[in-house]
Amino acid sequence: MKTLRPIVVMLALVAGLWVAPPLPSAFARDAEIARKALIEGRIRPLSEIIKLLEPQLPGSTILEVEIDVEDNGQIIYEFDIIDSSGRLKEVEVDAATGKVLKIEDDD
Repeated sequence: MKTLRPIVVMLALVAGLWVAPPLPSAFARDAEIARKALIEGRIRPLSEIIKLLEPQLPGSTILEVEIDVEDNGQIIYEFDIIDSSGRLKEVEVDAATGKVLKIEDDD
């Protein structure tokens, strides 16, 4: 019975974690900041950014897009793409200007 007690305690702790209210995530915070910036006209809509990006990355396929707010307040669209040669890349684009900031291999 002594070995069962730690298991019961552990299960109680895990169950408590499932019941605990979720903490605001960085993703949710960034999304809210970006939504407000879009409404205020401080960043460009994703559809415009994609139109600007397509000619720079011909033959690429967008797999995923995230929005990230940097510590300095800059808002970045982060794209995961497969380029025309089949390589997975991460592309960072300034959400305000549409300028490509970085293209790197995504491992």
